[in-house]
Amino acid sequence: MLNAVNIRPVWQNGLLMNDGRPLTASIYSLQPNGRDTASIFCFDQGKENGVWRKFYSNGQLEETRQYDHGIKTGDYLAWWPDGKQKLFYHFKNGEFDGVYREWTDSGILIKEMNYLEGHENGSQKQFFNDGTVKANYTIIGGRRYGLLGTKNCVNVSATIFRN
Repeated sequence: MLNAVNIRPVWQNGLLMNDGRPLTASIYSLQPNGRDTASIFCFDQGKENGVWRKFYSNGQLEETRQYDHGIKTGDYLAWWPDGKQKLFYHFKNGEFDGVYREWTDSGILIKEMNYLEGHENGSQKQFFNDGTVKANYTIIGGRRYGLLGTKNCVNVSATIFRN
């Protein structure tokens, strides 16, 4: 495991290089206090690989994600500094796949979206911070049906071309 302050890697052609070679190592960084872990990132032949973790300065896990030789895979999880869930989504072959959920710092669900191979699919819900519905629609055959949460359209010609 390498301390991030002891290496000077650079990105070249999509690979993380160290001393002219693709990096294969786990890299950690420390919080400003110099004692607590801030992050742990893993690379294999210059590509992101394995489980990555980031931590808040209070030691609470901030996020965890997974890579498979440079491709996002598995669950991405994130938390607020107090430990409440912030985000949850799933990757398959580098694309969103499955349920995506997002919460406010007070624990209110503000997004619940569904994806299939990187595209919205099925039920999609978004909420304002107070929990009221912002958007509630369904994707069927690539088309949206329902409350999209957009502003009402105004006919521009009716306002510009009045006599």
